[in-house]
Order: sequence, then C-alpha cells, then structure tokens
Amino acid sequence: MNCPLCKNHTMQGINLEPDLLGQSCDACGGVWISRSNYESWRSKQPHTITENPAPVSIQVSDTHKAKICPECRHLLLPYRVGHGLPFSIDYCGACGGVWLDHNEWDAIKAKNLHGDMHDMVSENWQTAVRQVELQETIEQTYKRQLGSTYEKAAEVRAWLQKQQQKSLLLAYLSGTTTNGK
Repeated sequence: MNCPLCKNHTMQGINLEPDLLGQSCDACGGVWISRSNYESWRSKQPHTITENPAPVSIQVSDTHKAKICPECRHLLLPYRVGHGLPFSIDYCGACGGVWLDHNEWDAIKAKNLHGDMHDMVSENWQTAVRQVELQETIEQTYKRQLGSTYEKAAEVRAWLQKQQQKSLLLAYLSGTTTNGK
C-alpha cells in the first residue's frame, strides 16, 4: 500500500496502540488507519473516553494537498479536529479509512480524542468546531477593538453572567430608563 501523501513510498504496518494496527510512511511520518482496524480496536475500549482539556504542544505537519485513499483510490476529504487542535484529518467517505499527517495521531491521543475519530467527520462535530472557531474570531475582534479595556470588560462580563438580575443590570448600565431617556 502506497502513502497517499508521498505517492511512491510503500507504507509499513505499525502498532499505534495495543490491538490497533496502522500503516506508516517512513518518508513523511503519516499514518493510515483502516476503518475495520479502527472499529475493531474501538470496540475493545471504554465506551467514553474523557477529553483531556490541557493544551497540546505536539508539532504536527498538517498538509493541505489533495490525497487519494490508499485502499480504494477515492479522494480523501479534510475534516477539522477542533478541541484545541488546529489541524484536519483526511477521511475516505467510501471505505471509512483515515489518513493522519505526521504526529496528528499523537496530538489526538494526547487530547484523548483518539476514540472519537469517526465522530470527527459527522455534521454535528464539524458544526460544533465551526461554532467554536466563530466565537474565537468574535472574541479576538472584541479584544482588538477594545484594546487595553478588553481585560476589564471581560471581567465585568464574567461577573454579569453570574447575576440573577442580569437584564436589569444591563438596562442600568446602558442608561435605559422606563421613560426611554
């Protein structure tokens, strides 16, 4: 089986985990995981694995060029991982295999997301990733626009979220009165 990234390099079998066989390319360090191998391994794991919230500092090589599935020759499509990981996995919609660029498996495993790889390609997962990215973009815009007052505004917002009379406080802060002045 040839590497979908390097094209001419033959991949070798490796054990990613006990009972999880993948195919690795010595040239680029990428890993192919067939759907059958993954599902067999996943069926032996705890039903849910709690995500590790800590940031991951593993350097990955997320390539953005088109790749062809090494098993069935269909196009691999990128799906964002999210959850603090800024890269995509490449998924074959035909056979269900997954291509991971160099160190992507290690980063996914460090976040304890390795049991969720086939959920990552779901509409729900991708929608949630886009929503988080949108919120981060909005927050960065506020930070840029508010400048030095951003930290104080964030502190007030966090305090305000905990208040039972939030609507009344917002009306008071905005200067709104009952007679519209």
